[in-house]
Amino acid sequence: MKKHALSPWHSNGFLFAACLLCVGGAIGPVVANNATGQSPATDARLEMVRALQAAHAHPSLGGHARAIDRLIGTWDVAYTDFSTSGRVTHRTGELIFGWVMDGRVVQDLWIVDPSAADKEREVYTDLFYFDPKSDTWHTAFVDPEHPSVARFTGSAADDDRIVLESRDFGATDTRWSYYNIRADSFVYRAEESADGGKTWTLQSEYHMKRRRGLAPASHQ
Repeated sequence: MKKHALSPWHSNGFLFAACLLCVGGAIGPVVANNATGQSPATDARLEMVRALQAAHAHPSLGGHARAIDRLIGTWDVAYTDFSTSGRVTHRTGELIFGWVMDGRVVQDLWIVDPSAADKEREVYTDLFYFDPKSDTWHTAFVDPEHPSVARFTGSAADDDRIVLESRDFGATDTRWSYYNIRADSFVYRAEESADGGKTWTLQSEYHMKRRRGLAPASHQ
């Protein structure tokens, strides 16, 4: 899952990364419990989690929130990664999307299940926020295992596709696409280009199925 050699930010970038990791708790107590054991609902350590959670998008986002709002919820993931040598790796896990920070931001949490090769699960997070001046979504991706952050910029191509691009992975261009977004499924693709976007090489393709098949009330 997204195991790339990232170019970490400096100065303000690392401060932003620290904020991101804090917001990661906002995904919910269930995720925290999986990693640390059961905690009582009144546990003061979860106050940050409760304060960051938001039930829906902030009204100021208007229609710009629609495409990404369709991703809110918990998804079972079938991960498929393609190496440059031609090796194909299949793994399982989950992906959780939620509104945070008064509904002005969406955060996700990628979880890759432990495997024979990796005894511990992998976790990653993205933070999505909208810039009305450029009419684009900005995303920051944090990889805590390989301490680094990458920035993406993009937009909703339509109601069933979101495309984000980055130059933060070195000499290549990186493109992430969330497409075929349906109430109970969608597909994520990671691609890279070494020729300025003329051709693209598929790195990963992940298939998501909504857990329990339930969409948020606003989409039912």
